[in-house]
Amino acid sequence: MFNQLKPLAALIATALISTSALAATQTLDAGNYTISYDDSFLGLFGTPTLTASGISFATGGVPGFTAVNSVLEATVSLTITADAGYKLTSFNLGEKGSYFKVDNSSSVFVGGNLTVQDLVNTSSSVIKDIVTVPLTDTTTFNSQFHVSTWNASTSAHLETAKAAVSIFDVLGAIPANGGYASIGKTNVILDVGVAAVPEPQSFAMLLAGLGIIGAVARRRRIGA
Repeated sequence: MFNQLKPLAALIATALISTSALAATQTLDAGNYTISYDDSFLGLFGTPTLTASGISFATGGVPGFTAVNSVLEATVSLTITADAGYKLTSFNLGEKGSYFKVDNSSSVFVGGNLTVQDLVNTSSSVIKDIVTVPLTDTTTFNSQFHVSTWNASTSAHLETAKAAVSIFDVLGAIPANGGYASIGKTNVILDVGVAAVPEPQSFAMLLAGLGIIGAVARRRRIGA
């Protein structure tokens, strides 16, 4: 009987391991808040890592986040939750990359937006377009290969204990007259602002202090 149960036990163990492997939600603990994401939907953004003030996506690698004679877009979604005693206050997005194009008529562009949805008050959300430096430089094949750089940024302010944050990016490289154009994103950084939430006793002490100050002021007026 025991020997007959061995294959069943092995099958159950394999199923449990497979189920664990399929678990895609990852969580990063930033100290005063946590960032959760589904690692099966990172796409062109790549795996994120914590920074001193938020999270960074290193979008390099192969194929990386690069559009060559084409338009490319990608979205990444995060859930950011403040620890007890703290609140989220701001979300600052910075991006950078490089581009290259041949022929004056070829063009490159960057677009997208940052969306912050309040998960406590679900009717509140902020959507901000990414502001990009003008990509007007023209590069041609000369004696030395040359690549121009770009950067973009935006920010959203929303005070909440929990937020759904979505970053949508689009890169475009449109060649002309048989030319060549490419644009790549090398780094995406999202800085998260947090602030401590005063405890109820702190409010009580503040009100008591204001009351004492008011009483003293009234006595001075009466004495005068």
